[in-house]
Amino acid sequence: MTDRKRIVLQPEYMKTFRCIGTACEDSCCVGWRVDLDKVTYQKYKKINNPDLKPIFENMVNRKHNQKSDEAYGKIKMESDGRCPFLDEEMLCKIHGTIGEEYLSDTCALYPRLLRKIDGKFERSATMSCPEITRLGLLNPEGMVFEQIEEDTDIRIKLYSNLDTEGHLYLNKPHRYLWDIRIFSLTLLQNRNYNLSERLIILGIVYKKIEAIYQEKRLNDLPLMLETMNNMIESGSFKEELYKVPTNTQIQMRLAKELTDKKVLDGVISQRYLQCLNETLLGIVCVEGETLENVLLKYEENYKEYLSPYLKQKEYILENYLVNEYFKEMMPFGSYKSMWDSYIFLCVLYSMVKLHMIGMSGHHKGLDDDLTIKLIQSFSKVVLHNNQYIQGIIKLLKDNGYDSLAYMAILVKN
Repeated sequence: MTDRKRIVLQPEYMKTFRCIGTACEDSCCVGWRVDLDKVTYQKYKKINNPDLKPIFENMVNRKHNQKSDEAYGKIKMESDGRCPFLDEEMLCKIHGTIGEEYLSDTCALYPRLLRKIDGKFERSATMSCPEITRLGLLNPEGMVFEQIEEDTDIRIKLYSNLDTEGHLYLNKPHRYLWDIRIFSLTLLQNRNYNLSERLIILGIVYKKIEAIYQEKRLNDLPLMLETMNNMIESGSFKEELYKVPTNTQIQMRLAKELTDKKVLDGVISQRYLQCLNETLLGIVCVEGETLENVLLKYEENYKEYLSPYLKQKEYILENYLVNEYFKEMMPFGSYKSMWDSYIFLCVLYSMVKLHMIGMSGHHKGLDDDLTIKLIQSFSKVVLHNNQYIQGIIKLLKDNGYDSLAYMAILVKN
């Protein structure tokens, strides 16, 4: 054991997370591709274990179109989406037979993600894991972040590295990443406003940042954030937010179109498809039903079932958005612009809300178990597919739905 330490910023829930194995209701070894790093791939090809060797020979392939050592090979999944190394008890044969050190980075580190920003490590986790979803979202006190020390010999994989202090970002908003991030996370957790109001204010601020950048006044950015924060704290936004119109027809149509796109792309997660089916049944979105009746049911479910639940449990959705914001290094990360990251945050909220409205109608109410099932399975289907994420941003832009006005309609009930 080395005496050297690594400092990592992470949400508190990471400390208590442990894989619950066979007790997990949705295996992480079913439903998606598993890439193999070069070292692991080469180790697999040398193993002579009589039980494992035939699987390695038939189900582990080289990715010849990839030059990256991180995605050097892949495990070919069974026709039902299961990993071929799963045993009858849904445990990993590699882990059980030859040890954890033979697991690929993907398998050994999931659902954890380690990123580096300006030389500082940040660890978070994806909500596609049921246990992480429970630990991360069911805390009524909100998500808290802490710095920990860990030994540098603990296995890690760096998923991305962002250096905003370099010359590349000299005259870009990235230079003020920490100011923007702290402001945004503080706003997302400000319970003096409901969550849709917080998202609308965030959009207003991001539009101001874009304007400052275009006008080459980036030095004014910290003062603008301070002014906006004072307005938020004084309640100055309340009247303006009250005037923002609601349009459930546009809201439902947009959210439904985004959901349909995912279904058309093909989904094999039965857990998510069950949630989707209950959503559609709950808002009577079935063949032959009129749009008028669907909208009526949509509004009725929100008022009668979802709104009372969210009055008590809106912190679940708050924690979800805070986790995604932190995890994806918003408002930059893999997004082409700050506004793209904002669009996706609103889309994420509205799509989950659409499902909750439908499912609450189907079940005549909503509870934490149903909410966790939805968010976890939805995350597994959506958040691991960057192509889909970029696709829905493009879909909104191509149809002119990417304005602040449309984002406000998308999130406000």
